[in-house]
Amino acid sequence: MGIFDQMKAAQEMMKNMSPDDLRNMMKQAEDSKKMLEEMVKKAVEEEIVKRDLISRSEAEKLLRGFEK
Repeated sequence: MGIFDQMKAAQEMMKNMSPDDLRNMMKQAEDSKKMLEEMVKKAVEEEIVKRDLISRSEAEKLLRGFEK
């Protein structure tokens, strides 16, 4: 199913929803988005630690040390 088909299906579904149902659905979508963002952030932070990566500011400090 393509993106346009999905959009069309979502429009059809929302046509028959009450305003309260739409608000609840939007609230659930926001909550899901926040939860997903937190999961991605946690996974990235864990990967940074796992791979022993350094931050941008740490890299800049190292590079400045070589400039002298």
